[in-house]
Amino acid sequence: MQSNGTATPGATGIRLGRRGLLKICGGVAAGALASPLLSACGKSASSASSGGGGATAEVSIFTESATYEGKLDGYVGKWFKDKVNTEVSVVPNSVGGTSRFATRLSTGNLGDLIVFTGVDDLKQALNANLLLDLSTKEKELPNLFRFKDAIARVKKVYDGKVMAMPSAVCLDSVISKTDPVVVPSMRYDYYKELGSPAIKDYWSYAQVAEQMVAAHPTTENGSKFYGLSLFSQWDSTNATQLRTISQSMGWTGNDGVNAYKFIDIDPLGKRTQVLIEEGSIYLQSLKWANGFYRKGLLDPDSATQTWDDYLKKAQKGQSALWVFGYTGDLNFNPANPDLTAAGKGYKRISNDSMKAADPMTSTFGSSWYWAVTKKAKDLDGTLKLLNFLYSDEGGFGFEMGPEGVLWKRNSEGIPTLTELGKQDWSAAIPADLGGGKKSDTFKSRVNGPTLDQAWPNPTYKIPANYQVWTDYLTSNASALDKQWTQDHGGALNMKELLVKNNQLAAFKPKDVPAVSYDDQLKVVANQVGNAIKQYSWKMIYASDDATFDSLKNEMVSKAQGLGLDKCVDFEKKTAQTFFDAS
Repeated sequence: MQSNGTATPGATGIRLGRRGLLKICGGVAAGALASPLLSACGKSASSASSGGGGATAEVSIFTESATYEGKLDGYVGKWFKDKVNTEVSVVPNSVGGTSRFATRLSTGNLGDLIVFTGVDDLKQALNANLLLDLSTKEKELPNLFRFKDAIARVKKVYDGKVMAMPSAVCLDSVISKTDPVVVPSMRYDYYKELGSPAIKDYWSYAQVAEQMVAAHPTTENGSKFYGLSLFSQWDSTNATQLRTISQSMGWTGNDGVNAYKFIDIDPLGKRTQVLIEEGSIYLQSLKWANGFYRKGLLDPDSATQTWDDYLKKAQKGQSALWVFGYTGDLNFNPANPDLTAAGKGYKRISNDSMKAADPMTSTFGSSWYWAVTKKAKDLDGTLKLLNFLYSDEGGFGFEMGPEGVLWKRNSEGIPTLTELGKQDWSAAIPADLGGGKKSDTFKSRVNGPTLDQAWPNPTYKIPANYQVWTDYLTSNASALDKQWTQDHGGALNMKELLVKNNQLAAFKPKDVPAVSYDDQLKVVANQVGNAIKQYSWKMIYASDDATFDSLKNEMVSKAQGLGLDKCVDFEKKTAQTFFDAS
């Protein structure tokens, strides 16, 4: 089953699909899981409530993390109607790339529930006195208040009140089973043709990619085959893909709560590194990419192509290496089943120096939030829905919906995919199950996971993310997957191998406040970031070492002149707060 391409928030700060980074409820809902319970107060966390009688509640969700607008219909809509007797409508913040938040804030029309993707808009809604203190409704929200660390975190910020509930919460911090994005994927069949050479460090992938292109100048369908392809659409204050390379070396630009624009942090070693200081990993990554360009191995569209353009090239396999590893195994492989059946395609390939920074699941949640507005039309219905979303069942259904449609439980009570669940995301759902398409998920239409999708919640014992289920990895394995597993001592995915080889720098998120630049420093940060981003791409396309070094010096000088040091000082203080936290 191919990923549906929608991103959720995560501690690494790397986008997985469109744009976003976190988690919401869980991911797969167990519709027939628990017996109906009458009152909110004594309910099991496995299932928040039953549909019951009475009038159907109508609840609107204003979301900053998706673009769908309209009724939540189909099999997910039926699920909410059956479970909590609620009809849900979705209002996205962004329409055609334009935010509607300011307009709706001024009129007080932010719906009943809100999904915030950061603290800035949350603060504005609080200043406008539009949000309900959830601590006044604790009895109606037992599934939220069981996450004591997350509740304590927001109470600390809001003077004992719960003005919003963090997204992607869990009850214990564990190492996820999800492959780190920063372990690159390469054409594995070509890699084996070369004799599966040892790769000393990240920079050494370039030599292997060059050899692959020399042996295979075009793809199977005749398209140009590059050593490296990049895209720039997600760039904000740097060349984003290249910036994330440091995560393969134990560094990260996100501590699980706060993202850093101008420094990387080493969560375990408690160190910081300015992105553009001499010898930094970021500057080395620019030099590395420049090496591809000067050898004619860099996709010439890298500086201008969109994410959609990039994915089209990924599906055609036009790069020997993909910096975001999933671009190969989750985009090319599903689109080319005939090749993977013949043992051809992309797999993650580690290197001898790999030490992937990897956030563990966070009991404090993420930097996305759910909130209830004071103007909720049906407050009881709104609270009932929110409580359900934070139940084990509601959280598990974030991407996979209710039990009995895309998944079922085996004789041991462990979720496994149904035949429908194994089909492509474009598959139709039978009318008796609610209708619509399989892709009409809560994740794709609302986003904002309530429970951490990597956390094995108490009811189901495994994470909601089906792509790490042992059943999925074994029953869905292609000839290519089986070959990789055989070559790596039986490991089913890269995360398992990294743990086995002690190549994972797993760190626990901590209870630190979410911070942001003030208005004045935000202007400075934007100016500095634009300079670094623009010069970074010029350096990638430099014709020789002298030009590269000259551009680097200009970038550093201009960034410092615009106020880089002020931004760095602010971020280093934020990092020190993280280091000092227990």
